[in-house]
Amino acid sequence: MWERLRASPDPQLDGGASSTASYDVTEILEADPSQDRVLLRAPGLEACRGREETPEAPPEVTPDGRPAPAPGEALLGLRARDGYRPRIFRAIFERWIDAGRGQRLMLIRIPEGGGAGAGIILDPRDRVIGSILPPQRGSDPSFALAAPVASDRIAEAAARPGLPPREALGQASDAFPRTPLGLFARALLMTRPEQADEALALMDQVAKMAGEFEGLLMERGVRRYMAGRDEAAITDFSSAARANPGLHLAYYDLGVALGTAGRYSEAVEALTRAVQIDPRHARSRYHLILALRAAGQIDQARRECDLLGRTDPVLADELHPLLSF
Repeated sequence: MWERLRASPDPQLDGGASSTASYDVTEILEADPSQDRVLLRAPGLEACRGREETPEAPPEVTPDGRPAPAPGEALLGLRARDGYRPRIFRAIFERWIDAGRGQRLMLIRIPEGGGAGAGIILDPRDRVIGSILPPQRGSDPSFALAAPVASDRIAEAAARPGLPPREALGQASDAFPRTPLGLFARALLMTRPEQADEALALMDQVAKMAGEFEGLLMERGVRRYMAGRDEAAITDFSSAARANPGLHLAYYDLGVALGTAGRYSEAVEALTRAVQIDPRHARSRYHLILALRAAGQIDQARRECDLLGRTDPVLADELHPLLSF
């Protein structure tokens, strides 16, 4: 029987400092000897950290109360045991993806590759913030998708002994791969060029089942563009921009696709809007300069290049020979 928990810090994280703290175990929530797993309840986050400290300030949250990691932030993943891969892995938060109907997914990069498997994602404060969706056939092992988990769901999981944590945290059921969200998740992780047709077919299926939404339009547009289907990509990016006039990336992608299609005047219009929304995004101004030059507006292109030089001199230097400096 578990009565006391002695916490020991990870020497790689804590410099090998010893810990004398111990904690009362108030409840055994789940025990599975066959998998060497036990889920305990002990007071305080310090029991998991292996050191005593003042609680940190809560992380920034989205309007719905869910933690919101920043792009590039280091996270920690914990896989369900599968017999040979390390359970704990490093992860990097890439970006949020709109999944329609008020849902969002976290795109997680796994530097060592190897796939995530089902499991959970923790932030730098050791808080559970996401439930990893099970990988499906054809998934890129360098990435994973996680559904955000609100704190009330975690509390619910801890308060219901005997309920598997995956279910308590809202983990996908067996029917999930056939749902619009499951199909969309599968398409998002099909990143190889030879998978483009299959990924696009899945996204079209999602559109038929759930309608078109911002995330679907943007992700499908990118894949169409990468497959050389410029006009179809332009349609998607245009629809995304109409749906969300403040979405910088929609105008940026639209401008690049229009430029690739030789529609330079329209590209200038779209990229000008992108620069207006986010003047700090150097790539938007870079492509605007290229579009202006292609449209014959050399003087305006030079003025924009001067502005680019203030934020990204390296990119501006690349363009100087094109503008006859």
